[in-house]
Amino acid sequence: MKSRHIALVAAVAAASTWTAKAVAIGIAGGLGKSALEGPFFFAGLVFFVVAVVALGVAVTGRANIWLRLAAGVCAFVVGIAATLVVDATVAALASSAPDRHWVWAELNLWVVALVALAVAVALNRQRLTRTSLA
Repeated sequence: MKSRHIALVAAVAAASTWTAKAVAIGIAGGLGKSALEGPFFFAGLVFFVVAVVALGVAVTGRANIWLRLAAGVCAFVVGIAATLVVDATVAALASSAPDRHWVWAELNLWVVALVALAVAVALNRQRLTRTSLA
C-alpha cells in the first residue's frame, strides 16, 4: 500500500475514533464518565501519528529512503507542534466562553484529525488528477 493511502486510511480512522470517543462522552453525560474515553483516545492518537508520518513520507514522492524517513520524522514533529498550537488556541477560546462544556476539551482533537484528513484527501486527489491527465 502506498504511503498516501496509508495516510488516508489512518486519518479516517483517527477522525472516526475520536468521534466515537465524543459520542461515548456525550452518552455518558460528560468527561470522565465513560470507560471508553481512554481506549478511544489512545487508538485515535495512534491512528493520527500514523497518518501524520505517512503524510510526511508521501510528500517526498520517490526520493531515497533516508529522505523519506527524515520526512516522516519531521512530519511527526510538525504534527505534534501543530497539535500543541491548536490545543493552546482552543484553550484560549474556551477560557472566554461563558460555559465550559465538555466539547471544548475535545475540540482540539477534532480540528487536528480533520486537518490531517483534509491533507490526506488533497494528496490523494492530487495524485489521482495527475495520473488521469497523463
